[in-house]
Amino acid sequence: MNLLLFSCNEIRQGDLLEIPVDINRNDLLSLSEIVEALTVVKLELTDESLINSDQIRRIIISENHVIVMQTASVLVFTKDGKFIRSIGSRGQGPGEYNYIGQVALDETNNRLFISTWNNKIIIYDIEGNFLKESVLPVRFGDTFNSYIDINYINNELLLVVEQMGELSSTWFIHSALYRLNDELQVKDSCIIREINLIKTGALVNRLSQNDFIFHGGTSVYLYQSETFPGERYIPTETVLRDTLYRFEDNRLVSKLKLKFRNDGIDRGGNLFIDLHIIYHSSRYIFARYENKLNNTVYDFCYDTKTGKGYNIRDGYKDDIHHIEQPVHIHPLSINSDYFYYWHTHIKPDDLEEPNPTIYIGKLKN
Repeated sequence: MNLLLFSCNEIRQGDLLEIPVDINRNDLLSLSEIVEALTVVKLELTDESLINSDQIRRIIISENHVIVMQTASVLVFTKDGKFIRSIGSRGQGPGEYNYIGQVALDETNNRLFISTWNNKIIIYDIEGNFLKESVLPVRFGDTFNSYIDINYINNELLLVVEQMGELSSTWFIHSALYRLNDELQVKDSCIIREINLIKTGALVNRLSQNDFIFHGGTSVYLYQSETFPGERYIPTETVLRDTLYRFEDNRLVSKLKLKFRNDGIDRGGNLFIDLHIIYHSSRYIFARYENKLNNTVYDFCYDTKTGKGYNIRDGYKDDIHHIEQPVHIHPLSINSDYFYYWHTHIKPDDLEEPNPTIYIGKLKN
């Protein structure tokens, strides 16, 4: 499969909503204030369905299934948590993988798409049967490629690909959004970002759980965080790293911008705000970022109905099921009016650690 960039790759500016983020605040926000309903799914533990909470990269909730993706497995459960099967197996052959990048679901046709770290996209049906795969070259000229997110929306597969190369004193990074047909051929593409980084040593990739493409209401949204946070950028380069985009007519239209102090850049040109994710439900705008000035991760929630913003240190308070630790919520990529989080409840008499319990929340409108 050849990846080509077509002429429709411009980013046009729309009516941009700027939302200030006060990084000095530490607010408390309980889930009951934003949640309309919360569903609990206790995942069955078997020899084949063992889940390591630290390895969870995405959870998909469909009409009939809960699908849990870890770095090296995809597990399918019923909506009430009974284990059904695992999808695929580890290896180098057709339909096999070693490490998984992301997973997407075509619920209408009961198909799962899995991207792998060696640049394959594999299609299975929900019964676990291997259907098709496609392999991209690992290199294009002097650049390295990686798939960093996929999602299946409006009957097509959307794929974010990042290419990285080396110049004499800089690294360059090029990322683009591709639309693929059922044969895993490129229908079209749209540039997301082209930047240069000043070389300051070896680059450390932070990408782990990548919720960059999601479906909110009737729109497709995209936010891509920095792959290498904390690196210094060429001053003349414009980096739209704090802006959420809506994908329409094969263009990225700026939807909103989070406004941090000095745009999150210190006097030396270094980033002190590492923005992980921005997403939009029908009512709320959510974000998660790290403030490198105090090495603390914050959640941000903005209520478009009331105009009130919350800057939350460590996570949300679960005052519904009374989990003692703060929780971090994740958008349901196929419908951002829903979110999920997980927690492992260990009882004193448990002989082994149980599988985590999944909590699925519906946000208020």
